[in-house]
Amino acid sequence: MQLLKSFLLLAAVCVAVASHGQKEEGAIAVNAGVGYSFFGLLGSLNFSVQDEFEIEGKATPVYTGAIDYGFDNNISIGLGGGYQAVSQNIKNYSYIDANGNETTSSFKYEISRLNLGLRALYHFGNGKIDAYSGAKIGMNYYSVDVETKDVDNPSWLRTGGTSFGFQLIPIGVRAYVSNNLGIFFETGVGAPCFISGGICLGFGEDRSGNSTN
Repeated sequence: MQLLKSFLLLAAVCVAVASHGQKEEGAIAVNAGVGYSFFGLLGSLNFSVQDEFEIEGKATPVYTGAIDYGFDNNISIGLGGGYQAVSQNIKNYSYIDANGNETTSSFKYEISRLNLGLRALYHFGNGKIDAYSGAKIGMNYYSVDVETKDVDNPSWLRTGGTSFGFQLIPIGVRAYVSNNLGIFFETGVGAPCFISGGICLGFGEDRSGNSTN
């Protein structure tokens, strides 16, 4: 919770400082960080269903990354994505085995999600503050690994698959502490996460804050 408050404070300060945009053509920015998702929050819940079964869950953070290439008119195009794994331990699970007998057992499985997509951003930051908004279109790739093999896979437990992935990026901010190194904060609506932050690297752009126009 303290980390989330720090992210929100950073975003508020950076947006207040950013006044107008200049994204140089050919500039490259790279983000690498961690975030939170509803997929992970729901998957990490612990609960029990009376007279049925008990679930113990945990999740990794979302490991995020992106690379953006700047064009004229404050626009950048890039690639972005994230990876997260959710594991759940199902206890006292009742099912009908291959012989038609009702059996109670336990098993553990892990669901991982890899999100990859193409994103377009509009930049309105200046100098060492690069604020932006945009959207990303891509795919979500799911895989399921059942660790306990003595239980028949429940019908609701899929072996994996893909889905369309769209993410709206209401606000993102890169705050550079030098010409090439900084930190970033980003919000999102859609996969892979709703909030993320970490380290960013920037190349090919003058961050002195002096206008070249």
